[in-house]
Amino acid sequence: GKMSSSSSSSSNNSSATVENEDTTTSSHYQTMGILLLFISLCFDGGTGAYEDKLMSVHQVGPFDLMYNIQLGKTILAGVCLLVLNQVHVFVEMCADMGFLLVALGLSGALGQVFIFVTISKFGALTCSIIGLARKVATLCASIYFYGHILNKTQVLGLIICIGSMVANFGGKKGHGDHHSPPVTAAPTQYRDREMTNEENDREDDEDDKEEEKPLIIGDKSVEMLIRL
Repeated sequence: GKMSSSSSSSSNNSSATVENEDTTTSSHYQTMGILLLFISLCFDGGTGAYEDKLMSVHQVGPFDLMYNIQLGKTILAGVCLLVLNQVHVFVEMCADMGFLLVALGLSGALGQVFIFVTISKFGALTCSIIGLARKVATLCASIYFYGHILNKTQVLGLIICIGSMVANFGGKKGHGDHHSPPVTAAPTQYRDREMTNEENDREDDEDDKEEEKPLIIGDKSVEMLIRL
């Protein structure tokens, strides 16, 4: 009886220890996930704002920017494959999943086209709102169809995401903030400058003509005096 009670108590202690370890590990992973999500959102916001600046200020086309970014990613990925000696792994993966990789590349390229065109036409804020709405809709659909259970922290995060999306959309709609590149006023300025230059040229021509008239009259009068 004593042995059975001691074994049951030891099993309870071990199970409690395992539960405590699982709770600590899950909380650690959750904190790490929140930190990585925060870093990803910071880079995402900075990238969108910088792309918006390149398109509106430096007049870089959306497809040119898309091509250069994908070229840079390809070069970095190739260098990493060579440095880490993973070229054979990449070749094997392409041989095993060739069609899926092509489909993934085409779908990703189509998504990138929509992203860069949206940034060029409506600005980075509108693109971020659309991307956030897509992510929230996908998350809600996954929760509904697959029956995922959310804890309090996850519910709070979902509420914050939806609230921030609605607040950004409402603020943008209320202020009527449209993406208008500052270079649109340049043709009008150039036109005004051209008109001003043309007016100055006309005035100079008229002044030259008025100055030439007395000289011509003077030359004629001198010729008449010589004849006399």
